[in-house]
Amino acid sequence: MNKLGQFITTVVIGGFAVFLAALIALSMTHTEEDSSSTLAETLEKYPKKLDFAALIVPDVYGPEEVAGLIVCPGTTEEQLSDIPAAEAGIDFEDGKVADDVNYFVTMSTEQEYSAEKLQRSNVDLCRDVLTQVEAAKAQGQDIAAVYPVQPQQPMQFLRAEKDDDSTRWHFAG
Repeated sequence: MNKLGQFITTVVIGGFAVFLAALIALSMTHTEEDSSSTLAETLEKYPKKLDFAALIVPDVYGPEEVAGLIVCPGTTEEQLSDIPAAEAGIDFEDGKVADDVNYFVTMSTEQEYSAEKLQRSNVDLCRDVLTQVEAAKAQGQDIAAVYPVQPQQPMQFLRAEKDDDSTRWHFAG
């Protein structure tokens, strides 16, 4: 190999080594707070050309949050009284969750709960859950309109159909 070839090879390998060192340094300065956000923010930033999203709780809220609970409109304080998540900051109107909101309650590794209030016109977590609750009521059962999200369980979302502009994302399971 001539001197020019040796020089080019040395520059390429040296540049690659510097690039790897920079990547390692950047990963060491990354803090856990950087990875936490909200479900609404995550879905809002999702690429516009993709109509399907699959997320797990730690991907959205950070590594300390491991599981969740979807709380839908019509759920009463009484129905949530046995669940520690009820103390997470859910607002009740006349003793129940309002019709235009739904909540995603997260549970941390320390058994602490926090609730994210979501407008159903932006992220509808409850369309399918409420359908199941109505079917149960038709059979004479009284169940709460909640849906647990287990650790590492993917939450699947579909972007609203083109002819349905009332909701940007629907929870699909």
